Amino acid sequence: MSQDGALRLPISRNWQQQLVVILVGLYCFWGLAGIAVADPAFHVEHLQVTPCGDAIKINASVQLGKEALLQQILDQGQTLVWVVEAEWREPEPFSFIPGVGVHAHGEERWRIHYYPLTNQYAIEDQHGALTLYAHWSAVATALAQVHDFMLPLVHGAARGQVALRVYIDVQALPLPLRLRSLLGHWKLESPWIVSAPLSH
Repeated sequence: MSQDGALRLPISRNWQQQLVVILVGLYCFWGLAGIAVADPAFHVEHLQVTPCGDAIKINASVQLGKEALLQQILDQGQTLVWVVEAEWREPEPFSFIPGVGVHAHGEERWRIHYYPLTNQYAIEDQHGALTLYAHWSAVATALAQVHDFMLPLVHGAARGQVALRVYIDVQALPLPLRLRSLLGHWKLESPWIVSAPLSH
């Protein structure tokens, strides 16, 4: 190999690396831009909150979207982590002030599995208990209800609002699926739904 060829080879490789970085940057830019306009996959409805001593009991229904995508991920042998997240907030406009607006936070995390050998789905609660389901429709029915979620109120304002949302923990997925969720604008989450102000 000539000296000129030996010099051109590193330059060519360096140019290729720069091109890859530029392409990845463009994909991420358009991915983030798409997330801003993509519709959420889930919606929380019919929020009901009931003060129970030093806690708030929460019930709601969830409208599920992108069910075919969720099934596809499970069929690939991946586990989905379903999160129900609740907060006790100061009444607006103070609800989003860090360290001041949120006085209590709680969540429940369910792990959703698919077993191809028995063609069954399972939901594992945060205590490790498994519930088996013969069909995806039964899993969807279970996910579509937030039932008697208890949000402890250890301290904070005597008057506030309950905020609730649900989402799939995308960060628990393998890196390739996390990238696909970003570039594909999956947005496997719901917006926050906020109750009317109440006292505890």
